[in-house]
Amino acid sequence: MKAVVLAAVIVTLSAGAACAADSAQVVLDRHVAAMKAANLDGVMADYADNTLVIAPHGIAPGQKGVAGNDVFSGKAEARKLFAVLTDKDHNPGAKAMTVTYEQRGNDVTLMHWVQFKGKPEQVSGTDTWIIRGGKVIAQIVAVDPAPAPMAMKKK
Repeated sequence: MKAVVLAAVIVTLSAGAACAADSAQVVLDRHVAAMKAANLDGVMADYADNTLVIAPHGIAPGQKGVAGNDVFSGKAEARKLFAVLTDKDHNPGAKAMTVTYEQRGNDVTLMHWVQFKGKPEQVSGTDTWIIRGGKVIAQIVAVDPAPAPMAMKKK
């Protein structure tokens, strides 16, 4: 009888470990892969229903600017942003994106990203992610300022 109970406990613990939430690294790797593939449903799969995404103003239509940023409250609103970012006009940037992660505490991860590295159209930034229980609770997109144009040389 003890062996049966012990086996049941081991199976229960193993099932719990298998059902444990994905780590931030796994969630973000999946997010980047879905962005590069222009897979909107894949992008949205890891967002919580009550997610909050803050991004620079003007990316998606119909958002109200707050101090230069748009606020997408809830998964349905966030989907509007990612529908633009995964469309045919914006997807080349995602495909060209490289990322590195920096864990900050239990549920905060910084994702440093660069699109079109080394090219004139290069853009970079850092997204701050809060991921709990394998779901994106919040994402703040911060794009680095564009470099100042080089001064023209005098002849």
